[in-house]
Formats: sequence, C-alpha cells, structure tokens
Amino acid sequence: MSPEQTSIRDSILSSRPRTGLSGPFGPWLSVPSIARPSQELGRAVRYGTSLSTRESELVILLTGARFESATEFEIHVHEARGAGVGWDVIKGIPGSMVLLPSNLGEEDEDEDDDDDDDDDDDDDDDGEGFSLGLVKERMIPALIREHRRDRGGRVEPTSGGMTRDEVMEREVAIVLFASELLDTNTVSDETYRATRDKLDGSDEALVEITAIVGYYAYVSFTLNVFGIPP
Repeated sequence: MSPEQTSIRDSILSSRPRTGLSGPFGPWLSVPSIARPSQELGRAVRYGTSLSTRESELVILLTGARFESATEFEIHVHEARGAGVGWDVIKGIPGSMVLLPSNLGEEDEDEDDDDDDDDDDDDDDDGEGFSLGLVKERMIPALIREHRRDRGGRVEPTSGGMTRDEVMEREVAIVLFASELLDTNTVSDETYRATRDKLDGSDEALVEITAIVGYYAYVSFTLNVFGIPP
C-alpha cells in the first residue's frame, strides 16, 4: 500500500470506526485519486445536507432499489429503521422484497402491521422493476399511514416549528422527486416547482437530493461490480 493509500485508509477508518473499509471503499482505495474525492463527497451527502437522517435514508433506499444493489439496500435498511422508517414503508419500495433476505424485518412486522388490510398489496412485489408509478401506488400510501399513526413521535420533525402534516408533506415531496429522477433521469418542471415549494422555496435541498441519488448510484455500481457483501 502506497503512502497516499495509507493516508486515505487512515482517514476513512477515523471517520468510520464502526464499519471501516467495508462497502465500496476497498475497491476505491486501489485508485487514490478516485478514493479521496469519493470519500469526501460521501461525507458531504451523508452528513452535510439540510435533510434529516430519515429523509436521506429514504432517498438512499430508493436509489439502492433502482440499481438493484442488495448490499446497499440491506445496509441502509438498518440505518433507516434506526431513523424511524417503518417496515411497511420499506416494503412499499419497488423491488425491496427481492433485495432483502427473507427473514430480515420479521421481528418488526407486528410493530408496523396495525393496518393489515391496507398493507396486503405490499407482499405483491415479485420482482417488478422500479418505477415512479409503483412508488406512488405502494410506498407513498405506506408513508402517509405511518405519519398518521404517529407512534409516540417516532417520525421526528426535520426542524423546529413544523407541524406533523408539514413533515409528512415534505417527505412525500422528497420521495417523489427522487423517484422521478431515478425512473426518468430527470424531473418535470411541475415536480421541480412542487418540491421546491415544499422545501423552503430554494434550490438547496434539490441539489442535495440530486447529489445523494448520484453518489449512491455510484456506490451501487461499485458494490454490484465487485460483488461486495453487506
């Protein structure tokens, strides 16, 4: 390992003491000129945006599902659960049940399945590809139900002074923006304006969502190409 690789490795380990060089960092480290800016971009989109952890994890899960990266999806399911995302919302992501191990989430299903009649369609995911239409049909209703159940404040507001309805509307806007981008490689003027209006009327959050999608698409490709396990 060259001195430059050692320096980058040490920087990664210091910022990721729990996970170390897992995920895409091993392959990236073979090309230091790629590894260093990749690490810096990852830190920025993960920890330096105006989005809450929950909002970021929803975008990351959508990206992992779109690019069929089982490793990325499984890793970030745990992160999303820790940020308060319910299992029924995760099951509503197109392709989720194909990407996940069959036993993952079994311990949580009783907690999230109070509305069993509403969730029957979640088990119909038999390998259909990712699409904005399926996100609207499956994930968005589950997300709205989760906010309406409001289990003891599990869904945390992103900033002070927001009502729970405003938090819900913000999350729905973020999910729809990211899903349309992932499905069509762009967003319509209508989606751009609608999302901008829900996110403080500026482009800042739109740039952040787009960057998260782009970075985790890159991560997905790396994990898929090199067959990296969770």
